[in-house]
This record gives sequence, structure tokens and C-alpha cells, in this order.
Amino acid sequence: MVEVWEFYAPFAYIEGKYEWCHIRTGTHGVFDTFIMFPYSKRVTVYVCDDIGACFMRDRYPECDTYRAVRLTVHEDAGGRVVEGILLAEMGPVQETTMRFAAVSDLPKTVEYGGPNQSVWNSQRFACWGVDLNLEARANGQIRWHDQRIEQIEDSPAIVTLGSFGRITPLGT
Repeated sequence: MVEVWEFYAPFAYIEGKYEWCHIRTGTHGVFDTFIMFPYSKRVTVYVCDDIGACFMRDRYPECDTYRAVRLTVHEDAGGRVVEGILLAEMGPVQETTMRFAAVSDLPKTVEYGGPNQSVWNSQRFACWGVDLNLEARANGQIRWHDQRIEQIEDSPAIVTLGSFGRITPLGT
């Protein structure tokens, strides 16, 4: 792979912790993900279909990838509200729901990454891209594998009105 372009929407996150993303890629297709940073030394990614599993196996084998029983990422209000639902039998999380609601009106253009910026601790791929970010608040709940419940209440978050990424081999 020399270079691919991907588009991410809906995409919402609590920085450095949890991301919900609907990924559109020309190499594998379209699928939903729930991503956790850092649960362990490896990024933890949930997918729920063959497309997502194949993408993770081919592109990011450095991640801990789990197959969910149910995983949906949905947007409303012109992309200003994003809701995610995950049900899983394997991995650190058994169930989570999160709702992100934008609190700002105009998106900020935010560049990220670069030719030496690894994606999800990849040893092979870098990403440079641009997000159209809206400040948001997140609410939800996570039921961990040990049955512990984590409440997310009015947490600072980001909802994007879209994001694209240019994926290249590291250092190019």
C-alpha cells in the first residue's frame, strides 16, 4: 500500500479514552468501530462484521481487536448528535452506550498526525488528516468484563462533522 484516503463520519470521542467511528475506506469498505485508549499497551478496537475484522487484521494487527455482538454508531441533528451502542461477549467491555451532543455551533478545522505519526501504535502506517470538530458533551455508561460500571456524565468531548485521513507507510 502506497497511500489510501479514508473518511470518518459519524465520529465522536472523549479525548484519549473512547472513540466511536464509522469508517469508510476504499481498501475494505464501510464499518463501525469502538476504540479504547489506553486500556493496555495496545489500542483496543471493537468491530462487528467481517469487513471490520479483515481491516483490522490486514492494517492494524498491533491492536487488540474484538468482535462485538452488536455495534452501531448513529448520528442525528445534522451530525451534531452521535450515539454509540456496543454489546460484546469478549474483551474488556461487555456493554456500553454513549451519547455525544455538540455544544458549539461552528466547527473548528483541526489537523492531526503526519508522515511519522503512527496510527493506533501501528509499526507500518502513518496518518495525516483534518477533522471538523465541534465541542460536545458526552453521557453514557460502560459495563466492564468484571461487571464494574463506569458512568460518563457531562464529560468534555468532540463530535466531528467529518474527518478524512491520508494513510501512508510510516516516514513517507
